[in-house]
Amino acid sequence: MELIKLTDWRCWDYLEKIDKKLWTRSHFEGERFNVMTSKAAESLNNALLPARDSPIMALFEFIRRKLCIWYVSRRTEISKMKGNVPDNIHKILVEQLVLSTGLLVMPCLTWLFEVTHRPTNFGLTVDLDKRTCTCLEFQKLSLPCRHAIAAASCRNMQYTMFVCKHHLKKTWAETVRGIILPVPDPKDVEVPAEILTVDLYPPTTKQTKGRLGIKRKLSAGEIPVRLLC
Repeated sequence: MELIKLTDWRCWDYLEKIDKKLWTRSHFEGERFNVMTSKAAESLNNALLPARDSPIMALFEFIRRKLCIWYVSRRTEISKMKGNVPDNIHKILVEQLVLSTGLLVMPCLTWLFEVTHRPTNFGLTVDLDKRTCTCLEFQKLSLPCRHAIAAASCRNMQYTMFVCKHHLKKTWAETVRGIILPVPDPKDVEVPAEILTVDLYPPTTKQTKGRLGIKRKLSAGEIPVRLLC
């Protein structure tokens, strides 16, 4: 926080005012797996921007085609993977592996270790069985931290064994396993009788005057910034 304050005090002031669970993994009450922003939703909204003013059926068709392109792209990337860990996760693990050098590891039990930083003699507790570390990175990111990697090396174990299943190739492949088929001709679709007898009415809400907004909604606590040229 002191480094952020020296870099940009406005950013520091913003982070001090909003709730910590909105921007820190350590205070978040759920599992986000290193995703703490709304960038995914913002990216989706930006991708759908060209078809935002289209009729509803044209918008649905645009979304369907966009999803098909994304699914094919993900499947192609997954098929080129050499191991079970994606490249972006592997880069994080390599960085932690480099930082694990020089750590002093002392086994306490079969799976319990005391990992000490030699310059500071500051010790942390790693439990490989429960996949926890007192630095909180192991359980919050579901990836082995530098202390867990050092402990795994002490037992001659591969650190990739302690990567959570949510980060592995199999789980990633499951997210794009579905097939999005084109919309068939309505004449070829058999509609149940109970659906044909349903009366559909327009929504009771009133549409606001003017054109629909295309700017993204601000996140909780976000302060609008006006850029001046």
